[in-house]
Amino acid sequence: MLSIIHLSISNDLIRMSVIVKIIYVSLACIGSYLLGSIPTSVWLGRLLKGRDVREHHTRNPGGMNAIRTFGLAFGTIVLFIDCFKGTLTIALIDQLFSLDYFVTSDGSNIIHTILCIIGPALAIFGHVYPFWLKFDGGQGLGVFMGTIMYVNPLVLWVYFFGFIFLTLVFKMPVRRVGTIVVLVCIPAALFMPLAPPWSSILSDMAFGPYNFFHLTQGLIVAAMDLALLSRLIENILKGSAQGKKTGTEIG
Repeated sequence: MLSIIHLSISNDLIRMSVIVKIIYVSLACIGSYLLGSIPTSVWLGRLLKGRDVREHHTRNPGGMNAIRTFGLAFGTIVLFIDCFKGTLTIALIDQLFSLDYFVTSDGSNIIHTILCIIGPALAIFGHVYPFWLKFDGGQGLGVFMGTIMYVNPLVLWVYFFGFIFLTLVFKMPVRRVGTIVVLVCIPAALFMPLAPPWSSILSDMAFGPYNFFHLTQGLIVAAMDLALLSRLIENILKGSAQGKKTGTEIG
């Protein structure tokens, strides 16, 4: 009888543990989106400058347009805060979900791995589609850079050098350069080893001799790239749909 009661209590505790972990994961996903969705340039511009950045130049509520609209000093602060949104998102996920509570009996921590991959992507998605601005936000590159700065600063240098090289040598438009360079960062994240003392992400899902292949890092960058390219894909689909509609009307 006592063994049956003990087994029942154990099963209840297991179910409760699963429910609590699901709640934690849900809160982490929602929190990542909300943190990324904070429209820094719009709120600070209205508060400190009395203007809406969306009414000037490219009308994009991002850091680069804030620099063009409000000046280098103010725009740099906006860009720094946007980067910090990415750093804070991945830092909170990495530190909180690496606690022993989320580690299974065999030593694995799949929750930590999954959230490290999708959390930054959700933060970028929040920046690109913030509900505060009726889902019309910035490009998300600041959040991308802030995340990479925490995960692997070497990859951030790849981003910087690639951006400068393509911009100065090939004279490419900034948006096209940004699209190309974030894709180049995927193989860089897979094979560039750097283990910051504040993070355990590098050793998570590492393979090959001397753990030279870092799958989690590559998946983090790949997931963020999908979020960054979501607006580009959306514009392409809208353009295609508009073209078909126009062609039908002309015919």
